[in-house]
Amino acid sequence: MSELTDISGPAGSRIAVTGASGFIGGRVVERLVLGTDAEVRPVVRGFGRAARLAPLPQDRIGFRIADLTDAPALGRALDGCDTVVHCAFGSSGEVDERWAATVDGTAHLLAAARDAGVRRVVHLSTVDVYAQAEGAFDEEAPALASDPADREYEQQKLAAERLVLAEADKGRDVVVLQPGVVYGPWGGQWTTAQLERNEADFAVLPSGGDGGVCNAVYVDDVVDAVLAACHRPDAAGGRFLLASGEPTTWGRFFDHIRSIRGLASAPADASGATVPDWEAELYRATGRVTSDRAARALGVRCATTLDAGMALTAAWAEWIGLGGAREGRAA
Repeated sequence: MSELTDISGPAGSRIAVTGASGFIGGRVVERLVLGTDAEVRPVVRGFGRAARLAPLPQDRIGFRIADLTDAPALGRALDGCDTVVHCAFGSSGEVDERWAATVDGTAHLLAAARDAGVRRVVHLSTVDVYAQAEGAFDEEAPALASDPADREYEQQKLAAERLVLAEADKGRDVVVLQPGVVYGPWGGQWTTAQLERNEADFAVLPSGGDGGVCNAVYVDDVVDAVLAACHRPDAAGGRFLLASGEPTTWGRFFDHIRSIRGLASAPADASGATVPDWEAELYRATGRVTSDRAARALGVRCATTLDAGMALTAAWAEWIGLGGAREGRAA
C-alpha cells in the first residue's frame, strides 16, 4: 500500500461511486466503508454484478441504480452527495455503445453533479491519454492526438477526460487520476484476463528483462490516491499520473503471471499464440511514468512493489480458483 498522509476525509461526507461493481470502483467502495466514516453510495446498473459488495456492512451503503446514459437517474443517484468518484466507463457492447457510456455518460455525470451541488468530482482516467513517450514522463508530456475516426478505448478516455478538465476551466472542483497498468484482486484486463488467456500466448510474451517498461500499479495504491483526492485541497483541478516507483519490465510482469498459473517457463509451442499487433507494440514501449505530482499534492506514493502486489494477487487467485490452483483441481 502507498505511503500516505490522511485519507479518511471530512467527517459526515457522502460519497457516490460510479462503476461500483467494477474492479477499481468496487475496491473504492470497500475501502471507504471499511476505512473511513463516509456514507457511501455505490452507483450500479444492476445488482447482478454487485455481489462482491454484499459482505460489507449494509447500513453504511446506499445503493443507487443508474446507467450513465440515463441523465435523470444519475441526477437522483447524486442527490445529497458532496463527492463523486467516477470509475464507470463503457466496457462492453459495440464501439458506439462504449463511446456513449464513456463520453456521453461522463457529460451526463458532470451535469448531474452540477445540478446536485456536488463539491468535488474525482475522475478515473488512464495513462493512455498521453502520446507514446520514450524515457521518463510526467503530466506535462504531450497528450494523445484526437482522432475523430477512432472511437476506441484511448480516444474515449481522452474525450471524457477533456470534458472533466473543461469543468475545471469553469471553476468546478474536479480531480483527474491517470493510473498505468492496474492489477490486483478482481482485476480485469491485467489480472483475470491474463490468468485465463491462451497458454500458447506465453511462448511469445516477454520474459525476464525482455520487453519495454510496464507502468504497473497495484490497485490499492490507486485507491489510496482516490481517497486522498476526495478531500485534499491541493488536488483541485489537477491531473495525477499513478504508477509504481519501482521500474519494471513487461517480462517481469508476465513471469509473475506465469508463476501464478503454474507455468514454470514460457511454453515451447507458440503455434497457437494470438497476440495482436497493438499488444505486441505496447510491450515494446519505453515510456516510464513518474508520479511526483501525486506525491506532492495527494501525499501518496505508489509504493507496493511488483513482488508484493503479485503475491497478494496470487493469494486471491488461489482463493477464487484461477491460475494454477484452478488448473490443478481440473487435472
